[in-house]
Amino acid sequence: MTAKQEWHGVEASLRGPFRVAAHVHRAGAAPGDPAPYTGADSFTFVRVRVTDADGVTGDGFTGRFLAAEVAHLLNGAISDALADRSGDVLLSELMADLARVLNPRGMTGVVVSALSALEVALSDMAGKQAGHSVSALLGGQRGAAPVHVTCGFPALDTDDLVSVCAEEIAMGARGVKVLIAAKGRGPEEDAARLRAVREAIGPKAELIADANCGMDLETALTFCGLVEDLNLTWLEEPVHRNDRHALRRLSERQGIPLGAGQMEQSGERFELLIEAGVDVIQPNAVFAGGLAAAVSAAQAAVTHGRAVSPAGGWDLVNLHWMCGAMQTGAIELHRAQARIVRLLMPDMAQAQDGFQPVPDAPGFGWTPDEDALARCRLS
Repeated sequence: MTAKQEWHGVEASLRGPFRVAAHVHRAGAAPGDPAPYTGADSFTFVRVRVTDADGVTGDGFTGRFLAAEVAHLLNGAISDALADRSGDVLLSELMADLARVLNPRGMTGVVVSALSALEVALSDMAGKQAGHSVSALLGGQRGAAPVHVTCGFPALDTDDLVSVCAEEIAMGARGVKVLIAAKGRGPEEDAARLRAVREAIGPKAELIADANCGMDLETALTFCGLVEDLNLTWLEEPVHRNDRHALRRLSERQGIPLGAGQMEQSGERFELLIEAGVDVIQPNAVFAGGLAAAVSAAQAAVTHGRAVSPAGGWDLVNLHWMCGAMQTGAIELHRAQARIVRLLMPDMAQAQDGFQPVPDAPGFGWTPDEDALARCRLS
């Protein structure tokens, strides 16, 4: 099969040679921002800017994992390869050539994170060249997507957790996501917190519990037994390392849908999650390999009767492929990432009646605050 037959991302002709500059940033907090809950690097990210032969730029991003190493690869081997690439080239062919050179054995980790950021940047560039949004270039299936709001953070005590979740539902969110298996809480305490949220938001609002791969199988089974009457929309990434055998055990138990996939980086892994009985597949373009990889995983999920809802933040990116290529499925609005959104799109439109509109400006519609980005640059 050729790269073009497999490609599900933005298809465009780009003109090299290309210049690449990647930097690591860490977004600072403003009053009212949720506290970090995954360590000091929670809001670290890589920004890569690619400039083509005509001076058109595109910006791409990936998350915190080994950020310095990702930036090093972008500024090194990837930059060298693109500097030598002159003339017109299809975006799909360019990415396929880089994958053959840099990732011939289908590894994950740093190389896929770097290629994810690069493909996002090239898609942004293609949109600017065409004068269309990335969503439009991907098919423009819909102008907005329903939203689940990640707002139930571990640092909140139960009263504050209930208040925050109830407020999001009152403002029109389709549902709320509550993080569990954190701050030393056991399944009993997490179940009690979720029960309090369910009572506050009512029976119809969607309620998601997200363990961030924080439980072993036995703990996850115990937790499911405690919350099976709460009508959870899904239980997200309950077990360590998204172990497919443990996920299969949980799926066979039935009663509570499972979600997983926000940090997965290969098509094979998504296939294994589907085979394991995961109900909601959650590719995130900034980690999965870019827009094309995310759309491919999503389309495979739909083919197998699964729902799709990207997670892991970066709704600024995922909104475009979800609205461009997918006719259904909700996105995650991650309130902890508000500090990153302020840097990249301070004028982003707010969700209305539970739907987030996709920007219609060329590319992704970024409006980066370059001064603020410079102040929070780490390398």
